[in-house]
Amino acid sequence: MLLAVDVGAGTQDILLYREDMEPEGLYKMIMPSQTVVIARRIRSATDHGKDVFLHGDTMGGGPLTAAVRRHIASGFRVYATADAALSMHDNLQRVRSMGVEITQDPPEGCVDIRTCDVDLTALRRAFSSFDVDLPEAIAVAVQDHGFSPERSNRATRFDILRAALKNGGRIGDFAHREPPEVLSRMRAVWRHLREHNINALVMDTGPAAIFGALEDPECRTPALVINIGNGHTIGAIVDDGRITAIFEHHTSAMTPEKLRSIMKRLCEGTLTHKEIFEDGGHGAHIEHVPDEVRSILVTGPRRGVFVRSMKDPVQAAPWGGMMITGCVGLVRAWKALLG
Repeated sequence: MLLAVDVGAGTQDILLYREDMEPEGLYKMIMPSQTVVIARRIRSATDHGKDVFLHGDTMGGGPLTAAVRRHIASGFRVYATADAALSMHDNLQRVRSMGVEITQDPPEGCVDIRTCDVDLTALRRAFSSFDVDLPEAIAVAVQDHGFSPERSNRATRFDILRAALKNGGRIGDFAHREPPEVLSRMRAVWRHLREHNINALVMDTGPAAIFGALEDPECRTPALVINIGNGHTIGAIVDDGRITAIFEHHTSAMTPEKLRSIMKRLCEGTLTHKEIFEDGGHGAHIEHVPDEVRSILVTGPRRGVFVRSMKDPVQAAPWGGMMITGCVGLVRAWKALLG
């Protein structure tokens, strides 16, 4: 068995994979992501006039960071350990400039909040309510921008994606049994799982969704796969099991017309890194493009407004569910790396 957890900006999508079950019948949950859960806890402390102490692992920021800013603006204090503070920015001086006080020993009376992308205790409790045990193997996808305290983390993140394409672009090039130091968010998840004697694999959310979408029965390769998430939109051409071209941007910057233009030029091989990066996105990289793209697969929770303007897209729902696309990619990565 394998537990696959795809951590997004809004939800964490959870799949318990068993080879003896039909894919459509596998146990699954779509729950708020930990950054959303922790942001709610901070907002509750704000409403009750309590200072906050954040401690634990480096994790995704987003709603957490917004809640911290609101808490401080409301006149209350936020204390954090260095690891927890790195969830808000890789440069701790930048975190201090927000008003966060970095310390291992907060004053008494603070609301104690543990930071983590994966809450094993909560997962065990949820599954045990239905007499289901968690397996000893867990694969987790998070979006890791790479540790970059001085440099743009958009540039660092895309350097990592580009290197994976140059290394071959296969699913195993995006997944890790032990992630490198630069992938600080993945390493925090990996260390947490290893401390609990979990057989762990970590992967980036974008490629997990790309490879997971290929399991849709209507997929025909070479394929263009677009994942339109709550925070980011990533698109890739997949040919012979390899990502050969890729772009990544922020979903908030997309319009249907803009996305169609980017998709067209990615397939033509004319999309440039410069135009995506200078538009505020992460970038684009093309190794090669096939003569023909046989299918366009679209997935992700924000896909609705975009698919109506596309010609004959496949709304990918691998194993019967769009929201588990990244989890399916994690299962594929697990099988690729561990046979």
